[in-house]
Amino acid sequence: MNDTCPTCRHYAALREQAKQAGDYSKATDYEVLRRRHPAHTVHIPRQPEGRAL
Repeated sequence: MNDTCPTCRHYAALREQAKQAGDYSKATDYEVLRRRHPAHTVHIPRQPEGRAL
């Protein structure tokens, strides 16, 4: 996540709220929106949670 991007932070917060509510479909949707919003001209690869690079 780009910590300086307000849109990234917003989508990440919405994703966490959806996860806390148990709505994993919506959480996934917010993650996709975060990765694809227009400020990202380069694709951000998916990184599974709990897995180090």
